[in-house]
Amino acid sequence: MKFKFVLISLLFSFAFQSIAKSLDATAKAQTKPKLSIVIDDLGDNSVIARQLLSLSGEFTAAILPHTPHAKPIAEFARANGHEVIMHLPMEATTRPDLLGPGALFADMEKQQLLDTFLDSASSIPNIVGFNNHMGSLLTVDEERMRWVMESAKQNGWYFLDSKTTVSSVAQDVASDIGLPTIGRDVFLDHHSLGQKDNLSELIEQRMTQAMRIAKRRGEVVVICHPYPETLAFLREQMPLFKEKFRFVRLSKLIKDEETQSTMAHQSQAMDTK
Repeated sequence: MKFKFVLISLLFSFAFQSIAKSLDATAKAQTKPKLSIVIDDLGDNSVIARQLLSLSGEFTAAILPHTPHAKPIAEFARANGHEVIMHLPMEATTRPDLLGPGALFADMEKQQLLDTFLDSASSIPNIVGFNNHMGSLLTVDEERMRWVMESAKQNGWYFLDSKTTVSSVAQDVASDIGLPTIGRDVFLDHHSLGQKDNLSELIEQRMTQAMRIAKRRGEVVVICHPYPETLAFLREQMPLFKEKFRFVRLSKLIKDEETQSTMAHQSQAMDTK
């Protein structure tokens, strides 16, 4: 009888320790800064897209509309647990030749713009949101941004402002009409032709910047591109990132921000009573 009592006590002790360790691990994970990585410009090259989306971690695949591999990449991304959004070309102040098909232009009338927007969205399966590809001219146009955001809201999508210009009003317009939205913090690998030879070093510097933002604010949104240097960097550093960050889908990050904002407003309302 005494032996049974000791055995039961030991079993309870082991079970308690296991639960305690599990709760401790969960608590530590919850305190890690949140990292959301968006991979832009997908759709033309399926090989590197699949390599990037095969890395462990949750990513957001931003796919250009009407590109040759848009559909299979979107399906591959979803099958591997990633989120899919449309990387929507919008007119910029320079280089219209880089926009590609399905672009929105500043001289479009409302119906033409909306038809183009929805036609582009229909070319990519499984999308839950969109962000802008280029767009330094269109994202400062408040009227046209309102047309786009209202249509996106009707379809239940969210918007990521890539912030290709500091003058963008796109995120503000989305927020004004109640469309879930968030802004980019760091371009991991954006570079000029003169920086091409030092791209790997530049990526490391940008990731250090992103880590500082995440540590200070608790979260960071990073946009990268399907470059070989980016793939090599992420592949090598992924174990470290998973140790330091909590990977989250962009939609989860937006939802968490909205929850925090709602709680803050409720708290302020209580304080004024």
